[in-house]
Amino acid sequence: MKKSPFLILFLIYAAAASAEELPALLHEGPVPHLGIEFLGVNAIPSYYGEYFYGERLIRVYFTKSDIFLTDDWSAFKCGAGEAYTLNGYPSGEDVYFYRDRRGWMLFLAFEKEADYVCRFIEIYASRQNYFINIARDDTAFSMPAVLELD
Repeated sequence: MKKSPFLILFLIYAAAASAEELPALLHEGPVPHLGIEFLGVNAIPSYYGEYFYGERLIRVYFTKSDIFLTDDWSAFKCGAGEAYTLNGYPSGEDVYFYRDRRGWMLFLAFEKEADYVCRFIEIYASRQNYFINIARDDTAFSMPAVLELD
């Protein structure tokens, strides 16, 4: 009997539910997307995904397009890449930008004052680089399905 990827993810989530901390699980994505909402009106090609960390939603845009940030972004120390936070985003979320040393970029939205932002970014970057390394070609993009933050 063939098991579905959803069933496997559900079993992983259920097994982790008894642990103290749950992993961040990819709920939606990667979905090809035009435009990154945190940059105003644009048609930047990206992949969109949503993670749940417990009941907390983390929204992620991945892109390899050149990005030039405005003065609305402030440097933020996090991981080996370049990180910035968006000042005063009106949605009630904190928004971050991360540029990996390998050239790809993330835009991420977390709940206000989340204390796991850097852990998520660092683990995501490590797993994403693994997937990029094993991809047979550029069209086989995937986002990590499970991120163990602890």
